[in-house]
Amino acid sequence: MGFKYCIEGHLMDPSWRRCPVCLAPLSGWLVLLNEDKAKKVYTIHEGKSFIGSGADCEIRILNANLSRQQAYLVIADGMCSIVDMGNSGTPLRVNNVDSVKAALIDGDIIQLGDSTFKIKLL
Repeated sequence: MGFKYCIEGHLMDPSWRRCPVCLAPLSGWLVLLNEDKAKKVYTIHEGKSFIGSGADCEIRILNANLSRQQAYLVIADGMCSIVDMGNSGTPLRVNNVDSVKAALIDGDIIQLGDSTFKIKLL
C-alpha cells in the first residue's frame, strides 16, 4: 500500500481522509522568487514545516541543491523562525546574512541552496 498526496502536495497515509498539515491554521506563504518575481507560492501553516527535496517535507523543492531535509520553519504564538538542519554545504541566509537559526518577520528574504524566497506572514 503506497502513500498519497493532498492537494497542496503533502505526503499522506492512504487511510487519512484529510491532510493534517492543511487543517492547521494558515500562517502565511513562502514565495519562491525568480529575479525578484514570484515563481511559486507555498502555503505555511502553524507549527513546524520542513523544507527540502524529500517527499516527507511540507515544503518540497526539487532541483535547488537542497538536501532531503534542509531546514524547518516554526510558527507558534505569533512568532516565526527558521532553523538550518546543516545537511548540506550551502548555508542558510536570511537577508544576506549566514544563519543557523533566525527569527523571521514579514518580507524577510531567505536563501536555501539555489533558491531565494520571500516570506509573507499573516
